[in-house]
Amino acid sequence: MKNLKFLSLLVFPFLLVSCAKTDELYPGNAYDTGVFLTNYYLEHNDVDQIKINETFNFDASSSTHIDNPGYGGRINGITVEDQTFVKDGDSVLLEWNNDVPVEGYGVGFGPTMNLTTIDNSFAYGFLSRLYDGRVRCDGLYAKSRVQLNKTGYGTYFPKELTNASYFAMAIRGETDCEGYEYTSAIVNLRLSLYRHISNSKECDLVSFSINNVSMPTNTHGISSLLTFYFPEVMGETYQQYLEGVVGMSLDFELVNLPPKVATDPENYGVPVDDMSDTENPHFALMLYEVMLPKSSWR
Repeated sequence: MKNLKFLSLLVFPFLLVSCAKTDELYPGNAYDTGVFLTNYYLEHNDVDQIKINETFNFDASSSTHIDNPGYGGRINGITVEDQTFVKDGDSVLLEWNNDVPVEGYGVGFGPTMNLTTIDNSFAYGFLSRLYDGRVRCDGLYAKSRVQLNKTGYGTYFPKELTNASYFAMAIRGETDCEGYEYTSAIVNLRLSLYRHISNSKECDLVSFSINNVSMPTNTHGISSLLTFYFPEVMGETYQQYLEGVVGMSLDFELVNLPPKVATDPENYGVPVDDMSDTENPHFALMLYEVMLPKSSWR
């Protein structure tokens, strides 16, 4: 209940729309127009207006893994136990690329570990597409992603986090120019979690730097899973920083994007992550899924 009181004081107008269906929030093809520059989702939903009490900075670069295994393969960076689904005494390895549940068994990692499956309150609003377990672009799943520029996005969670052991997100890069097919962009990511302080309107900011991530780019929908375990980054007392988290934000910096296909750089230049730059083509981070697998909420 304390989370609801805090949110109602701070962002009551946002809460009024956060429980609406996706198509009630934005008209027509908002953020899916087919025109690259009009698809950027730049909302921060008042998260950037939170009054910060104390900031805790962690460098997760060395503890972060990014992987796109093939069918039947293990996901590097995730323990075998966390990739295994157990039902009625049987166990199945959760394949990353199988993103459709089979007879409710939850064969795919995404459909089994997504936030909507953990708590149905994540199933509403535009950003519910980040919580539905659709971890890559595949046919009708093409619209299940959020396109970001360097300013990123921010959001409140529908409930308050009580426990989580690791974080994951499905991502790739994209540009609006030719000549960068199946290359790897180097980006610096910053993940920020907002932890509500009891009996206060303030939050502690828990920030994670994830630098020099090699991200697959212009892959026609193929994404990769980025993961890190909180204890590896924050130590054994990690839970004190996570209990009470009510929101998150994500932003990034494009460090490098070398083309793999020969093109004339005078025609295309180097893509940038700044929409205000009108001289160069543009880069975007395509965010498919935000995951706190096996987490608990109140």
